[in-house]
Amino acid sequence: MKTGVLLSVREKATRLPGKVLKPLGDANVTEFLLRRLKSIGNADAVILATSIDPRDKILAEIAEREGTIPFRGSEDDKLERYRNAARIYELDFVIVVDGDDPFVSAGHIEKLIAAQNETAPDFIVYEGLPLGATGFGVSRGGLERVCKQKEARDTEVWGHLFTENPAFKSEALQETDPLLNRPEIRMTLDYPEDYAFFTAVIKGLAADGTPPDFENVMAFLRNRPDIVAINAGVAETYAAHLAASRCAE
Repeated sequence: MKTGVLLSVREKATRLPGKVLKPLGDANVTEFLLRRLKSIGNADAVILATSIDPRDKILAEIAEREGTIPFRGSEDDKLERYRNAARIYELDFVIVVDGDDPFVSAGHIEKLIAAQNETAPDFIVYEGLPLGATGFGVSRGGLERVCKQKEARDTEVWGHLFTENPAFKSEALQETDPLLNRPEIRMTLDYPEDYAFFTAVIKGLAADGTPPDFENVMAFLRNRPDIVAINAGVAETYAAHLAASRCAE
């Protein structure tokens, strides 16, 4: 089985313009994420999946500079973009990671890939982690089928097309470690408060030279409820945005 990790990213944010190019530590957000994804030991490829919009050319250039694969496809239909990347690079499975999620856990993605190889689900996710700490696993066959069945062309929010359709085999792994099982923590970049959260964590870890691995981030936050609180207030607004962006079946 051949698995690729797709970093799904575009330069079109309206709530936090330019967010994927904002500085984070010694890199920008997209560089930070690509370097993290390259550490995944059982992935066959790391692909930056962006669009043909001219604004996204800079992201493809970053992918090349970081030694990963740039792929440019549909502007609005994410599922079509992922399917076409899977076709071109002959991937059996993909793990989709959002470009909003700098602290995504490489270790949990490795576990998703291992589970994909063992049970071959159409869709697989990790539950119990902070928002933004993991990706979504999708089979190439699942992508082919969902692209044939769906009516929507704008697939900004798409996971429910698998989980709410019994024709697809969906699985969920569970995180039970109390240190990591913190779904109330928000680790995704959409609002100024989120950027303040990420920069506060990076600064706090850098003070004693601790690398920002996911486990280190979680250990740090266990004793810093003040930092967790920085962006907690935008959770309701974000949930409303997701509900409004949910694509039709």
